[in-house]
Amino acid sequence: MTGVLQETVDRNIPAAAEILDCTLRDGSYSVDFRFTEETIRAVLTGLENAGLGLIEMGHGLGLNAGEALSRPSLVGDERCFAVAAETLRRAAWGMFCIPGLAEPDHLVRAADAGMGFVRIGVDITDVSPAGHFVELAKELGLRTFVNLMKTNVLDEDGVVAAVRRCAGFGADSVYLVDSVGGFLPHEVEELFRRVGAEVAVPLGFHGHDNLGLANANALAAATGGARYVDATLDGIGRGAGNTVTEAFAAILTRHRAGAAYDYRALAQLSETVVRPLPRLHDDRTFQVLGGLTQTHSSFFPLITRCAEAADVDVFELMTAVAEVERVRPTEQLVKELAVALRP
Repeated sequence: MTGVLQETVDRNIPAAAEILDCTLRDGSYSVDFRFTEETIRAVLTGLENAGLGLIEMGHGLGLNAGEALSRPSLVGDERCFAVAAETLRRAAWGMFCIPGLAEPDHLVRAADAGMGFVRIGVDITDVSPAGHFVELAKELGLRTFVNLMKTNVLDEDGVVAAVRRCAGFGADSVYLVDSVGGFLPHEVEELFRRVGAEVAVPLGFHGHDNLGLANANALAAATGGARYVDATLDGIGRGAGNTVTEAFAAILTRHRAGAAYDYRALAQLSETVVRPLPRLHDDRTFQVLGGLTQTHSSFFPLITRCAEAADVDVFELMTAVAEVERVRPTEQLVKELAVALRP
């Protein structure tokens, strides 16, 4: 890679910043969990050849989610295990794991199939379900991450406490997750500096692009000390999508930080394999308002349904719900708020 303008004055980005690509996991939402085996193989091969060492795959909601929720992937968990084992030679592959959707036995089977890391996802307001899974994952020899979903709902003190508890479980790394794509770059950098100063565990960042800031927030996280940054080819992912793998690899190259990723090969992989994929439509107005009000996209259908039933503006209702409950609003609460909005 020649002819690259490289930044020599910004030395704040840690040289260890590493991309964890989750195209084949978060991106599965965008294709209704219908990645073909051919696409999976092409992405795995292309990512490994471009220097990626950590590749996440499987159902968007993790191990056993397709069966638990009756929304199976075209290529199921067991076949994903086999495809990864057959395809990858250097990179480690892993899967997401939400306690309750996945049971311990699912983790054991994945580890037996050669999985190298697991990412245990829990809401930041209740990290206790992660404890047993972290312990088991460590016993199985897996690199173990805990992803703190909906990080945005707690203040810095609350985030520090949650990260400290996960570190106490034995997690190798803890992720701060901008599930709603609502953080601003200065908020991300400040949060990572604060948490990193208080808890001695490597941190990761997973961002969404509702406000068009996923790449900027990823850079802010790395500047603030993040060891890992999630990204997807072409930014494909749930809702507004994610940090863009090929672009963030180029950003790291510009700053002379991180691994030596072949950003041109990644861009070509994105252009030829991911961009042509048919994707589900996702309403841009909902994406932006979700980021602004910090409302998770999983609640959009409920809020829309209640707004239509009460004949009120859906975005006014979204704002009202966000002011009261952003973690897990109940249907009863949303209905009551909808009625209260009537003239």
